[in-house]
Amino acid sequence: MNNLNLFIMTKKEFTPEQQLKRIEEMVFEARIRFEDNGFAYILWGAVIAVASFSQAYLIHLEKYTISWYPYLLMPLVGVFTFVYYAKKERKKKNPINTIYSRVWIFTSVNVMLLAFAFNSYLQESLVAIILILLGMATLISGSIIRSNIVLASGLLLELSGFGAFFLSWEQQPLLMGVLGLVAVLLPGIVLAQKRSK
Repeated sequence: MNNLNLFIMTKKEFTPEQQLKRIEEMVFEARIRFEDNGFAYILWGAVIAVASFSQAYLIHLEKYTISWYPYLLMPLVGVFTFVYYAKKERKKKNPINTIYSRVWIFTSVNVMLLAFAFNSYLQESLVAIILILLGMATLISGSIIRSNIVLASGLLLELSGFGAFFLSWEQQPLLMGVLGLVAVLLPGIVLAQKRSK
């Protein structure tokens, strides 16, 4: 019997109820993983806040040419995060987890490219575009794992992104720093606490 026939026979063995139950199990596993990994939100919330408030301080000191240096921390944390989750992913193969991970990998790569390669083209629109991208990824994540706090965070990031178009570039790091604390770090803490219970 060839692999296609075996695949078809295997598929026919599952009733619609069994398929739905398996999907619910995968969503539950993804939610458990995410809540367990509230660590990523805590880490990134802290990094975003530190980098953004550091930039705001450097702007206040009129150190404009080096004000973006604190953001060099982000690619380093990105590599650490990727390696950390890549090791965890090898243990569990779950299509929902794979989709969830890829949403964040693709979003992160796009944010890094925009921030480091296209910042001179985007200028005052850069923060707004980054926030909109982060908001979309967060909304998708919240939808995948069915988490209201993550959905609310995504909506806050999205709306703040559109609002950032109306702020001066000097004010945008402050907005980003506050969002790092409120829309990223805080939900991570809530999810980590929920997981510990």
